[in-house]
Amino acid sequence: MSNLLTANLWRFLGILAAQVLIFKQASEAIGPYFNIFLYPLLLLLLPMVIPTALAVLIGFALGIVVDFFYATPGVHAGASVFSAFCRPLLLAAFEPKGGYSGKDPITSPHHLGWQNFLLIAGVFFFLHLFWYFAMTEFTLVYFGSILLRTVASLLISVLLLVIYMGLFRTKT
Repeated sequence: MSNLLTANLWRFLGILAAQVLIFKQASEAIGPYFNIFLYPLLLLLLPMVIPTALAVLIGFALGIVVDFFYATPGVHAGASVFSAFCRPLLLAAFEPKGGYSGKDPITSPHHLGWQNFLLIAGVFFFLHLFWYFAMTEFTLVYFGSILLRTVASLLISVLLLVIYMGLFRTKT
């Protein structure tokens, strides 16, 4: 149990540090339509059996930490809470016919295969990013701009997600 907790703590700290130290600067450098967000992966990699209420609390805490570094009070927290709430619905919607086996502790390519993982991660990140940009604009008047920023950020974020998952082969 200690190894599992230690591995997840290092993953949390590493992704969070990369998000606020590297990806924030890179997003500002490449323009307003390409925002790189890898931190929602932390919510996606939570254990499949975690209660939704606990996932929402973890999402809120994660979002508040990111908000602190981005100076966006509550926007990342709101998107993370929304994502954490939608997570069990997505897992149920994309559940294999026989259900998830007991050997599927987390949503990762190691347990689900790359095709299923990318499908779930793509929808998860789309929901997270769409909610984030909708909260940033706080109106659907700019729906086209919100959708464009969502898709552009989704492409670059999923690319980095694939690189990360390929490099670190997350099993726990």
